[in-house]
Amino acid sequence: MINRQIPAYFEKIDQAVVTVKNQEKTTNREALVMALKRLNKKEILSSDHDQLADDSKKALQSLEEIDWTTLSFSDQRNILQLLVLKADREDKVPANLQLTPDGIGYLLGELIYQTANPSEQTSIADMVIGTGNLLWTIVESFSRHELSIHDLTGIDNDEGQLDLASELAAALKEDPTLFLGDVVGLKKEEVAPADVVIGDLPIGYYPQEAPENFVTAFSEQDGQSYAHYLMIEKSLDLVKNDGWIYLIVPNDLLTGPRHESILKLFSQKAQLKAFLSLPAEYFQNQEQAKAFLVLRKKDALPKQEVLMGQYPSVKDQKALQEFLQDIQAWGKLK
Repeated sequence: MINRQIPAYFEKIDQAVVTVKNQEKTTNREALVMALKRLNKKEILSSDHDQLADDSKKALQSLEEIDWTTLSFSDQRNILQLLVLKADREDKVPANLQLTPDGIGYLLGELIYQTANPSEQTSIADMVIGTGNLLWTIVESFSRHELSIHDLTGIDNDEGQLDLASELAAALKEDPTLFLGDVVGLKKEEVAPADVVIGDLPIGYYPQEAPENFVTAFSEQDGQSYAHYLMIEKSLDLVKNDGWIYLIVPNDLLTGPRHESILKLFSQKAQLKAFLSLPAEYFQNQEQAKAFLVLRKKDALPKQEVLMGQYPSVKDQKALQEFLQDIQAWGKLK
């Protein structure tokens, strides 16, 4: 049954965002951050508040009428997600900065639950957290198993993304540790290794020279390195020796251009544990299809056989349940 508060609260917050955006000549995302600050009962800096137009002040003040705490985590997340989706559409946010769809997040959450055996003491690090939607989808999927995890870390090189992620987290009563910086260039001691590392990796060229000793770095003759290749390798620095890595990557990662460097990484530094192609209907263009890449460190035990497969259509519930049962059985081979 749909909670009637969801459309009402969405509309009220959205009206405030639109007003602030128009009055302050800012982006939808920036206006959304200001609205969420007020929703989260945070005071806007007096210097910033004094510069706001009267209509903006009234619009933000109206958000105090919302009884946010009466909503469930899921309902809160639905409202926040709709607000971000609308802001991204209006701002024409690039694909690499857009939300990871819930369908993918729920499948990943179930995969992690069945294979990494998480507990309340498990730590999770999102190496490209963006606005945090993937992380919160996984947190919600764990709640279906009555599992609550709060040792959360997020890394991103975009300050605007982290500003929004911080306010979204506060609205969800979560308190992740957020790091601003280039994850590839992070020193090992800057972020404590996590039990589980996740990431929806941006695809493209790395804008700087790759760090030394990266197996996935290209030579000067080969040209710019791939950012997602470097991030796959960097994930090994962010995970504990017995931890698990779950990354969303191009479906042709193991066969596409320059895949030899990825295979070299697997032979030298990492164990390939699973490669699972996502349901085809998730992607309008199959050239943009994605897969789950599951890795562990080279010496992590046990070393069961690699799980390869294709998620069936989510419309075929029987086939999907059988596939999830296969994953569960594989995950117990320890």
